[in-house]
Amino acid sequence: MRQDAAPYPAAADKILSANYIKLWFGLLFFMLNMSTFNLLPYYLELRGASPDLYGSVAGSMGVSSFLALLVLGHWADYWSRKTTLAVYFMAALAGNLVAIWAMGQPNLGWFFVSRLLQGVFMGVGFPIIFSWAVEVSPANRKHLVLAWIGIGGITANSLGPTLAEMVLALQPEANDPAAYFPVFVMATGFQLVALLFFLSVENKRAAAAEGNGRQRLWPLMRHRESQLVLLIAGSFGGMFGVLMSFGKNYTASLELNYVSVLLWAYSIGAVFSRVFMVRIMRYVAERHLIPLGLLGIGATFLLLGAAEGYPLLGTAGFLYGLSHGVLYPTLFVRYLDFQRPGEIGRAVTLFQGCFSIGWGLLPMMGGAIVGRTNFPSFFSLLAALAGSGIILHLLAERAAMRRRAGAGTS
Repeated sequence: MRQDAAPYPAAADKILSANYIKLWFGLLFFMLNMSTFNLLPYYLELRGASPDLYGSVAGSMGVSSFLALLVLGHWADYWSRKTTLAVYFMAALAGNLVAIWAMGQPNLGWFFVSRLLQGVFMGVGFPIIFSWAVEVSPANRKHLVLAWIGIGGITANSLGPTLAEMVLALQPEANDPAAYFPVFVMATGFQLVALLFFLSVENKRAAAAEGNGRQRLWPLMRHRESQLVLLIAGSFGGMFGVLMSFGKNYTASLELNYVSVLLWAYSIGAVFSRVFMVRIMRYVAERHLIPLGLLGIGATFLLLGAAEGYPLLGTAGFLYGLSHGVLYPTLFVRYLDFQRPGEIGRAVTLFQGCFSIGWGLLPMMGGAIVGRTNFPSFFSLLAALAGSGIILHLLAERAAMRRRAGAGTS
């Protein structure tokens, strides 16, 4: 299974190579699929599910992401990138098919199975896209590589629900659960297109994995600063998961029809910040961008809790997008900087896996909180969580500084 790829050669000088563009479109179409399934909690609400239940279904993806990371994460640098992604992709495809089948079943518990299967890919398959993108790109431009490929996912996070709402608008009754059948079929079509793009990319395999067998993930958390950054990644992913998974439910609670207003405002802000990432980093140091991004996310949820109509909803989405667009690549690269060169696949898997775990688990807890209080109260707690992330970042930088000083004197 390992003979189909040679250790990767030096990447080309330019970022926008054919391989990078194929990965970009593969990510775009896969996230069109996943963002469409972000409407699943609202579909479950239409079928009578309580916030506890639809939050638990949304959060179950984080449970399987966590378990997959524990059990399978050490294989990230063993097989070739194409083989690894294709194997885990089958779990995601099975998750879609189970969801479509479960729409005709009276027991909503089947949707747990769907999200659990999708979570396997999000925990250990999805991160391979990012490590693959880094490997086909210049080593000294990781910030831009990760920022630009993320634009595909950011665009899809808004485009997917928008296309879904357009399909729903063509149905006789948009709030009939049966109207969601063509929506989830469309999502599965996007998923298959993504697979075609991924299979067309030149195969790569981490040179460090040659002959070394399975390699552990735990050494990538050997330093305190790495542990703290992963905690931030998990909470950041959780806040993103809440916005994506509960956006439709919250919009409907305000008696507004279109969550796409919130999501497109987010996409515009995120793309804007990533397009101008180079200029931003000329004036603001990386260590300052991380707390600024967390501060903006905290402010977003305070604004969101105060929203009563589309203007404030859109403002909150735009602010979140600006903050997310800056925070994700800078936090990601900061974590990669703490690792050794031969650990790229496992490092990306661990970071993105923690992000995906948070994406799943925080909505699970959030559903219980919303069921007992309301959305604005829950959003206030998320603002406090973002504030705690700033403290964790400062502690991480201090730990990294002490370690460098200790290495310099040893």
